[in-house]
Amino acid sequence: MKQGMFDTGSTRKQRYDSDADLDITPMIDVTFLLLIFFMVTSTMQSTPEIDLPLAQHGAGINKSEQVTVSVIDLNGIPVLTAGDPSAPEMDMDEILEYVRVEIDAGKSGILVKASGSIPTGYIKQLTQKLQSVGEVRFYYAVSEK
Repeated sequence: MKQGMFDTGSTRKQRYDSDADLDITPMIDVTFLLLIFFMVTSTMQSTPEIDLPLAQHGAGINKSEQVTVSVIDLNGIPVLTAGDPSAPEMDMDEILEYVRVEIDAGKSGILVKASGSIPTGYIKQLTQKLQSVGEVRFYYAVSEK
């Protein structure tokens, strides 16, 4: 049979079919190996300590309706006190008990006052422990401009 210009011969069709099959399994394997490599070799860094900016806007709160917990930096050691004016130094269990008593007495929230040099991670831990008191609002004191 004569092959013409419009003949779609079998040799040409076989060549296109073999080009259309692309096995991407090795590419996926390499991608997962790279992902695992970077996950294993990377180092996790904690959130860096930052100096919070001064307050520019915001509404004040009524301090008499809040339980005040203060964190003072005493030569690099965080010291907890409670009340306004501050009571003597307390440990975490005494602070929790003081806050529970004050919330049961009708206070509506907790005001956390901390020195600027206290690490934010310590404030986060303090807040998490104080959340065990119950459903209360937290307020954080900042410096005015």
